[in-house]
Amino acid sequence: MRDKPWYVVLLLAALYIISYVDRLILALLVEPIKADLGITDVQMGLLIGPAFAILFSVIGLPVAWLIDRKNRKVLLAVGIALWSISTLLAGYATSFAMLFVLRMGLAIGESVLSPAAISMIGDMFPRDRRAAPSSVFIAAGTTGVMLAYVVGAAALDLAESGALSALPLIGNLPGWRLTLVLIALPGLVLAPIVLLTVREPARGAMEETDPAQSPATSAAGPQQFGIFPSKGEAIRFYACFFIGNAILGLMLYGSLAWYPTHLVRSQNISASEAGYIFSTALALGVVLTMAIPTLSQRIARAGRRDLLMFIPLVTIPIGLVLFVAALMQHSLMIASILIAIGFSLLSAINALPSITVPLTAPPRMRGRLVAMVQFCNNIISLSLGAYLIALIAGKVFPGPNGLGQALLVVALCAGPVAWILFFCAWRPYRRAVMQ
Repeated sequence: MRDKPWYVVLLLAALYIISYVDRLILALLVEPIKADLGITDVQMGLLIGPAFAILFSVIGLPVAWLIDRKNRKVLLAVGIALWSISTLLAGYATSFAMLFVLRMGLAIGESVLSPAAISMIGDMFPRDRRAAPSSVFIAAGTTGVMLAYVVGAAALDLAESGALSALPLIGNLPGWRLTLVLIALPGLVLAPIVLLTVREPARGAMEETDPAQSPATSAAGPQQFGIFPSKGEAIRFYACFFIGNAILGLMLYGSLAWYPTHLVRSQNISASEAGYIFSTALALGVVLTMAIPTLSQRIARAGRRDLLMFIPLVTIPIGLVLFVAALMQHSLMIASILIAIGFSLLSAINALPSITVPLTAPPRMRGRLVAMVQFCNNIISLSLGAYLIALIAGKVFPGPNGLGQALLVVALCAGPVAWILFFCAWRPYRRAVMQ
């Protein structure tokens, strides 16, 4: 398996799914954790958002520096083990403070995965074939988001049925604790598999045989600014792209953290029912995340080479309208259909930076640029999104519909700003690919 790049891609994708399940599972366990530990919505917002996101963002930069210089396979295995152990121990936490510390351990471990994976994919495939493996990896994150709610809902149902009560050590744990213990186990199994079956790819090897590299770029050396002709153009593209994507993520991460609880409170359904409904709504996003970059790269070969960055300018307004309509809908069925299409369109766009970096950046910068994506997403999106929704709902919109109203306010503010920044990123990208 050591010389099979697609095996490595699929293994990385499986790890990405597991990481998102571990990261987001608390969003489905809000009510039982609050009841067991006696904590508030705002404290849950801190656990889902800042406890994970701030350290994840800060530690990601030095971790990415190591990834661009050291053995990525070893760093990845250590990260997997750390985040899995943190999730396992969270199942035995007895206080808000303990959960907070363990969420920080989860953040440190998961900060390794995306920079290492994107860097390795870039060194296993030539530039004109990177869109497909990159989109498979990123789509796995959307799959993980979906499975977080499916796994959580199934585990809660299983725990309540008493089917696992005969298991030693864990059988008598409450549902939310048993869920955390069970979802930690796959990571502990895969960490040694990474060490034993994955070969560290040679850095920059695929750039030497890249058929898409122009004579001008070859003469200029190893792509000092990637596909961009100057440092200024590269900075303009990445700054607008990453920040715009993070602002778009503000509403998406806020929804991931609080939409299931919004359904529980506004529709008077159980947490497991909310998990199944929301996971079904997210399924379309997996398909779109894989399809958009792959199809756009194929169309690019026919002449419309800027399509990858033009698509967001069309899909963001459509997705935003459907997302807002879902939050204003009282019918559970119609709201589920609208949120499925709207959220999926927006989440597919939100995945573009990690897919685009291997296509635009020089090999020596890929790990750090992916870390910058994570830094922007987690400081702005995950940290602020989860906390801001809880704060607005508690202070401005108290009551069973407060979370939905808070999500609506954030969407109407964040969506238009994100579109403007994506437009500003599209212009230097178009100039670079059309020259």
